[in-house]
Amino acid sequence: MDKIDRERIIIDEALKVFSQKGYADTRMADIAKAANMSYGLIYHYFENKEKLFDAIVEEWWRGFYDELERLKKSPMQAGDKLVAIIKFILDVYNQKPNQVSIFVTEVSRGFVYHVNSKGKDKFNTLFALCQDIVREGQLQGVLRNDIQANYLTYVFLGAIDTFLSVMVLGNESLTKKREERIIEGIISVFLYGAVAASAVDKKA
Repeated sequence: MDKIDRERIIIDEALKVFSQKGYADTRMADIAKAANMSYGLIYHYFENKEKLFDAIVEEWWRGFYDELERLKKSPMQAGDKLVAIIKFILDVYNQKPNQVSIFVTEVSRGFVYHVNSKGKDKFNTLFALCQDIVREGQLQGVLRNDIQANYLTYVFLGAIDTFLSVMVLGNESLTKKREERIIEGIISVFLYGAVAASAVDKKA
């Protein structure tokens, strides 16, 4: 087994342990046991728990950033790009639930991660990439221009984060039908608002 294979096993097992026990209660010994490796070998690849956690989180950010960069360059309409963002995250939830669980519990809502300047930079990059797509939607006339692009970005990402939190904290599965309902719900409300058509008619 080569270095890359061992690192992959350590990261995959650490994902499970961090997801089950939380960052604060996880020890490197727990990860060594889960990976069926010696305590010393784990430290040979990752000098401490923080470095191992950073490697896991970096993998999440790298995948998310790559997808956003791909969408920015795509000829798709902005509305379709927003749908693709939601679908990408839900696909990760289906394929790597532990990765999303760690993001929700330890990164998105993790105090320690947020006070770290590196953590703030990661979120700022995420907001900037999404904001570029939102601004594109404004230029295309798909999204309203009377609200700043950064505010629209916060609303959009906030809606996704809320759905993810409910699923992760409730340990809920994601069926195809539920995925479609989530995408439709977020996009419909984000693009057209939550006001009932009848209420709009009464105002008119």
